[in-house]
Amino acid sequence: MQQQRSRPEPSSAAAHTSVLGSLPRTHPAALALMVLVVVALSSLIIGLIQAPVAAAQGDGSDTSGATNETSKPWTPSAETQTVRILGIGEFSGALARPVGFQGELRDASGNVRPAGGGPHLATTVAKLRAQAGDALLLATGDSIGGTAPETALLDDRPTIEFFNHIGVDGAGIGRRELHKGAEHVTSLVKPSCQTEQECRVDPPLPPFRGAAFPFVASNVIPSYDSAPTFPFAIHRVGDVQVGVVAVTMPSDTVPETTTRLADPMRALDDTVETLQFLGVEAIVGLVQSTAVHDNLDPGACPEQLTEMDLVKNLNSSVDALIVGASGGPATCRVFDTENDERVVVAPASHGRSVTVVDLAIDPETGHVIRPQTSVFNQTVNLNTEPDVATEELLRQARAAAAPAAREQIGEASEPVPHAMDANGESPLANVIADAQLHAARGRGAQLALSNPDSLRADMPSGPLSYADLHTVQPYGDRLYTVTVTGEVLQKAFDLFADDIGKHGPAVSNNVRFTVDMNQPEWSRVTELTIDGEQVDPNAEYTVVVNEFLSSPEWNGSPFAEHGTRHETGLTDISALSRYVSDEGPLSAPKPGRVTVLR
Repeated sequence: MQQQRSRPEPSSAAAHTSVLGSLPRTHPAALALMVLVVVALSSLIIGLIQAPVAAAQGDGSDTSGATNETSKPWTPSAETQTVRILGIGEFSGALARPVGFQGELRDASGNVRPAGGGPHLATTVAKLRAQAGDALLLATGDSIGGTAPETALLDDRPTIEFFNHIGVDGAGIGRRELHKGAEHVTSLVKPSCQTEQECRVDPPLPPFRGAAFPFVASNVIPSYDSAPTFPFAIHRVGDVQVGVVAVTMPSDTVPETTTRLADPMRALDDTVETLQFLGVEAIVGLVQSTAVHDNLDPGACPEQLTEMDLVKNLNSSVDALIVGASGGPATCRVFDTENDERVVVAPASHGRSVTVVDLAIDPETGHVIRPQTSVFNQTVNLNTEPDVATEELLRQARAAAAPAAREQIGEASEPVPHAMDANGESPLANVIADAQLHAARGRGAQLALSNPDSLRADMPSGPLSYADLHTVQPYGDRLYTVTVTGEVLQKAFDLFADDIGKHGPAVSNNVRFTVDMNQPEWSRVTELTIDGEQVDPNAEYTVVVNEFLSSPEWNGSPFAEHGTRHETGLTDISALSRYVSDEGPLSAPKPGRVTVLR
């Protein structure tokens, strides 16, 4: 259960224009016609404006080892134009490099190395841009919503400023944007302030003017209370046009928001058809999904990604797909439904890598020449010079967030240590489990499990602030409820029992279990009770766990493979904040939730 795995200057060289479609809520037939009218008029107006692409300098290398084989021959009508597409996914407000696995990737030698952080991400993007001259930078979604004080306590404004600085050309919508709500996304796109003083909401940060890029979401159902998104974007890069479509995978297991989602496959088909009617043949797709794999190798292609229904059945006219998922990177070449090769790439979350897709486009036809498309995943290494402007933005954001970060939420009557005793019990991890059950009781949770190695420090005694809690638990994992049978729950405890005395697990105060280390693996938990009752293999139980324990990042977790999984809309730190406020002053719980026989 171990959580630790081990605005730039304009360039005269390239320019692009963006044509955006905006859809009102109406009948589908009339909707399609309105799209065409709106976009046609937009093309005439916006096509006269050129927005500079950010220039930069540096180098990168193709480590994908990808093949150029394809099933379709091609005869060029003219010399092709290369358009570089850069992708980042699930940035989660990671201006500073996160601790633990969220700030690490595996290198070519198989070693896990530190990676990510805003200053080095900015440098990496600049270098990759400088190599190409013509480039677009896209974000798949889940860009906001991290728990670091410098972004969480400033309502994600520093994240948007950072995206403006590195020249993001478009961003998808993910779970975090949906959970934050349409009003919040609107405030990031178009702040309500009018004057310089009104816009200066976070001194010493400069006045906040909003996103300089559009949010693109092809399957958002337009309405007066939905997030302000466009169904597609058209970018002119050099002599060619590139269309961008984006979807977020809908789910009936997430908290309801005012932004509703349509079927992603149908939405993509309709949007692609519209783009082709407008003469756009080169199309890049973005998709924001939940965690699908635990890969840490930027050059690998995990089967879990290629087996996704959307990846296998995606409209064949989409020439490249960038998948954002809470997990590691991936670099794949798959065959589409027309048996033509297509690149599918996933950037690592939290700014640890940048996907690079070099599209070869025939300028006469506008078609992508897929056999000539190259792709790789560039790790955001720390051996480059960090971007000075981003470092200054981070410094200013931390200073601006400091007053709110120091406000008292609750208190602890004594220090609560995170170290484990001989039975593998951590007093602080027990507090975390209690906090998560406290927060999720109203969502049907009956017990909680947490992993102690997500904790980075003891909880201090005295007044407790957001900064204190973030120091203790900095990952910002989302919480899920998972309903499983007692049999599956028993299997989960048997699996986690192998970590007793090392990494956990920790359980809420209403759970007791006995581990007999003399028994074979997978049968060491000899007794398991909830609220004093023995677990019934045939009954159903709802457990609240963090994202790590319920996703493929925890290899083989029964909570990832079985049961019904629901997002709670909570994070680990929000649950802890609520518990500290409601139940304080806190003290170290007495041991005895687990008994280990040796």
